[in-house]
Amino acid sequence: MKKYIIISLTFLFFGCYQDSIQPDLLENYKSKMVVNAIFTNGQPAKLQLTNSSAVMDSSGLKGIPNATVMIETVDETKTMSPSSGDFNYSSDFIPTSGKPIKLSVRHPDYVNVSSTVIVPVNVNAISTLTENGGLDTSGLPGDLIQVSFNDPGNKSNFYKLNIFYWNQTIGDWIPMAFTKSDPSLTGYNSYVLSDAGVIFSDELFNGSNKIIQTVAPNGLVSSNPDNKYKVEFSHITSDFFEYYRSIQRADDAKEISFNGGFNNAVVIHSNIDNGLGILAVQNTSETILK
Repeated sequence: MKKYIIISLTFLFFGCYQDSIQPDLLENYKSKMVVNAIFTNGQPAKLQLTNSSAVMDSSGLKGIPNATVMIETVDETKTMSPSSGDFNYSSDFIPTSGKPIKLSVRHPDYVNVSSTVIVPVNVNAISTLTENGGLDTSGLPGDLIQVSFNDPGNKSNFYKLNIFYWNQTIGDWIPMAFTKSDPSLTGYNSYVLSDAGVIFSDELFNGSNKIIQTVAPNGLVSSNPDNKYKVEFSHITSDFFEYYRSIQRADDAKEISFNGGFNNAVVIHSNIDNGLGILAVQNTSETILK
């Protein structure tokens, strides 16, 4: 994905993990609406709307056309209109940091669904680069990348960090593996995701001015004359954190080594009342390091 968010709110769509199951017990299964969206403040709202019957249908996801999708705040009410095909809805509504948003979806063939979220506040993240400022995992000099931010106190906060390096050969940003060397990122409050990003909570540094750092492999961008790294730092909601964590656990559960091969079903986290899916919200900053 080539376009990234600069202190903005955008919707990213997540594919559903699905198995094909058709037992007799599910013959009378009533499909639900599935909402998938990420709101980022500063960007127009977008949403993907499908139904849950795909779990029993090997033909894949099915969009829900002609639904009534409304966004309500204390200041305004906006309608989301179909934007392409049967899946996608969009609006010129732009969420505001710290403000509550209610999403409601109605369709005559399904039970109405809704979700209420609050856009996280800006934590004033600042990213810096110190060339050869640390040692990489091989003990060689590597570029030190640091992200500092002001963690709000007296509440639980959640974050997502992605770092990319500029590959001159293909002319694009490539995800860089994140090394969790910070003692605040333990095994129970942080997770490295399949996109090479890391999500974490502030459980071990609540209310602090926090610095997260990592060291890039030796010589990774030493020949780059301009762009070297891109840092995306997001203050995310607890629902967003739980959704990412459950998706990662579902992905991990595909491996026979996960839990010794005895894997229970992983329930994907949802905050959609009477339906499925996620209305995720984030306040994201992007910094290009040169």
